Amino acid sequence: MKLMKLKWLKFAGWAVLGVFLMLTSYGLLQLIEPVGIAPVAQSDQPLNFRGRALLVASDADMVATAYADAQLHRVAGIEDTLTLVELPLDAAKPGIIPVQVSNSVMSWPQNIAVSPNKQWAYVSEVRSRPADGIQAFASIDQMPPGERITVVNIANLQQPKVLQTVVVGRNPKTLSISPDGKFLAVTSEEPDRELAIFQIQPDGTLGERDNFAIAKDFSPSAVPGSVVWHPSGRFLAITTTSDGSEGFYNSFVAFYKVIQNNSGIRLELYDRPLVVGNHLSNGRFSADGQFFLVPDLKWRMYGLRALNYLLNPKGEMISIRFASETGVPPTVVSRTEVGLGSEGFALSPDNTLIVTVNLRRTYLSTLPPVWRGKPYSSLSLVKFDRTSGQLTTVNEYGFEGLLPEQVTFDATGKSLAVAIYHYREANPKTGAIEFWNVISGNTPRLERSGYKIDVVRGAHDIVVVP
Repeated sequence: MKLMKLKWLKFAGWAVLGVFLMLTSYGLLQLIEPVGIAPVAQSDQPLNFRGRALLVASDADMVATAYADAQLHRVAGIEDTLTLVELPLDAAKPGIIPVQVSNSVMSWPQNIAVSPNKQWAYVSEVRSRPADGIQAFASIDQMPPGERITVVNIANLQQPKVLQTVVVGRNPKTLSISPDGKFLAVTSEEPDRELAIFQIQPDGTLGERDNFAIAKDFSPSAVPGSVVWHPSGRFLAITTTSDGSEGFYNSFVAFYKVIQNNSGIRLELYDRPLVVGNHLSNGRFSADGQFFLVPDLKWRMYGLRALNYLLNPKGEMISIRFASETGVPPTVVSRTEVGLGSEGFALSPDNTLIVTVNLRRTYLSTLPPVWRGKPYSSLSLVKFDRTSGQLTTVNEYGFEGLLPEQVTFDATGKSLAVAIYHYREANPKTGAIEFWNVISGNTPRLERSGYKIDVVRGAHDIVVVP
């Protein structure tokens, strides 16, 4: 009996030692950063970011690390803002015009939509402003719910005006405008009305709405995330995540036919929802509508929140063929590995390049003191074949800044603008837009220009008005 007990204790001791050594080894591996910070390009070429304007949404109600510790670090006098940056960019004296608009980072970076005529911008609230004096929650999920979409007249960039605020329902999230500019689609967390489609009036305001209970089309645990109009205006794409209540974390993409009649809009599933990945972000169609592109962040791999965000693997960029003219079911045609936390991405105007912005693990706060992905963020450059849908990752480029969630090409495809939530500092007051050069050719590459513009802290979504 004593011999058996000694053997068991010896086995237990070796097991504990093995686990300790394994955890220690893994922790030491986190000291290694496989992605270096890209150098600033040594170029005499002036920055030439083209278009009519850049729009940037800033969430002033929380810092980036609040995702980890729910400490908001709010600063008196700094409020949620939609910032307009006049283009072409005057690097010496950029035209920056702010307008106060409620918005939140707690969604995919698809919270700004601009009308095709470039006259109006629509901003989803997602979550609302905490009461004065509140600086922390037990969990960041306790941020107060939002309910509104704000309509802003941007016809005169020097004098943007709030036209309207519309109550949508609980936590309105992603927005998409139909190609003809007549309808605005929005996803929310309103039960049995997860998708709303508003008619856009001639003056830009939102009119009648049709509501759709779409969660039932997926699975009991599916949570609708991003909505995207097809370039033809005849279809919608919806991405979902999963709350894990069924014991698994599958993400779906579903395509719907949009049918207009005298009584409004009706939706029909184009085909059964396609199981695509683990945790999908917002997507977009190629210009010809033949492919739907979406990142998979793989943030639900382990079922435990701490492990999901400490040990998450690299993300993937996914290409789905959508051949609506043939009736062939949508199918995944290509996947390629990109950086950690690939939440937002941009498709070049000529549809040959994709850039994902990877927030990596910059949301981590003081604990752990050192962890791979915590110090800085990155961009991944991906080649996209417009005919086959094939994706090929070219390179990854590191840069300083926390929680960058979106990136955009300029109107020419020769420059990039990246929204940086803020830098790692005590009580940050500003976020930034950082500009990059795009070098095309057989072996394309990205270059840091070294130029940036300060905006209100919490910059999380960015859109170019061409």
